[in-house]
Amino acid sequence: MIKKKYGVMKIKKGSILYHSSDEKFKEREKPMLFCTLHPSEWASKYVSYVKLKKDILLLFMIDIIKRERIFSSLNILSNHPSLNLAKKNDENLNCYVRELRKEKLDGWFTSIENKTSVEIAIINDKEIYEVEKTERLTRNWRNGNCLNNEKTIKNWGNKYKICSIERPIKLKINLKYKDMIKEYKRNEKKSGYPLEYIFQVILENAKIFYHKYENNNEEIKWKC
Repeated sequence: MIKKKYGVMKIKKGSILYHSSDEKFKEREKPMLFCTLHPSEWASKYVSYVKLKKDILLLFMIDIIKRERIFSSLNILSNHPSLNLAKKNDENLNCYVRELRKEKLDGWFTSIENKTSVEIAIINDKEIYEVEKTERLTRNWRNGNCLNNEKTIKNWGNKYKICSIERPIKLKINLKYKDMIKEYKRNEKKSGYPLEYIFQVILENAKIFYHKYENNNEEIKWKC
């Protein structure tokens, strides 16, 4: 069972997610809407404020966490070698939606291109969300850096609030992630750049519950 092998993430009703795009948001019949918890994780010309109309349950679609990088399970589940191309194809997305709905899930949580940033992909269903507004992106943040041997940590700015700070996210995930998360936090501390990435911000106050799953080697495939 996919929820047992990976786990789930619960985000509370009223939370604001951000959808970035090169054009102003238009109502589309795309099967899924791709969002972040802060637009610095995936910035484009416009940003839309996506408000959740209910608590949502997401598949914790992560294979492994290695240093700062987070590796998605999408290519494993869908047997598609290219994550980006797979997500651009509506036929694939329709199939992912069918598989998610079978498990009573509203979408997934995973990395963007197997890197450090993360996305929340939600099923395009008006019962799940509403778009409050769309505006031009304002770069109201500063990434961490080191200039002249002086470190500056990331400043997330005050324009785009991160919903997990006021509404802690709940994780019910496979026990196999426990050591990965511990190592991830250790690497964050050693780096000298705390809370540089959204997943680090989520973990800062997340409520995490681990469960044992004996069949971690079980192969789960979506017919997509």
